[in-house]
Amino acid sequence: MRRRVFLASALTAASALTAGCSSLGPQTEHTDPAVETDDNPRDRGKYLKFDGDGDGGDLATVGVDPTSGPLPRPLAVSISHTDDTELRSLTQRFVAPDGDGSPPKLSLRGPFEGGHKSHPSVSLFRDEVAAVVEVHRFGELADETAFLNLAVTDWPESARRLVVDSTVELVETGTFEHTHVLDGELTFDFFAETDAGDGTAETRSRRGS
Repeated sequence: MRRRVFLASALTAASALTAGCSSLGPQTEHTDPAVETDDNPRDRGKYLKFDGDGDGGDLATVGVDPTSGPLPRPLAVSISHTDDTELRSLTQRFVAPDGDGSPPKLSLRGPFEGGHKSHPSVSLFRDEVAAVVEVHRFGELADETAFLNLAVTDWPESARRLVVDSTVELVETGTFEHTHVLDGELTFDFFAETDAGDGTAETRSRRGS
């Protein structure tokens, strides 16, 4: 898998840039990913690993690392995938389920790197209960590993858990497109204050597995 970092700073309303969301080819949903934690015990990263079509390999891996420390608190997202696939879209919902009902606030950090002719198209907004990040188009980064740097800028004081629900649309390239929709959930302990001692909480797939 090829890797290149992109860092997002601009919010883009891209309702007209959702090309590919309704593919004419076959579609497979993956809703029961394996969950792995970071090998380094000092890191809080967790990873959703989605299997390929019975070949024993990983189709894609979605990672979330909330780090530690005071606000604004860095939060890194990564998506790696096989060479014969391209990233089409990403939707992530960040929720504080045991808080007062208000969503956390997020920001996008840093400029895009490199001189890409077609930058990723990113939107960041809040609904009633969640902070939502959407990548509508990955541009020239579609066939590479994508890295997105976020920051938690405001956190409900009473909340102690962060739930990140991820939906990735991945397309196998070739004569006929095959779309894979990857859906999973990660749960972390999360505190607004400096919390060098916090760890990660129970992690589960979106479907409760």
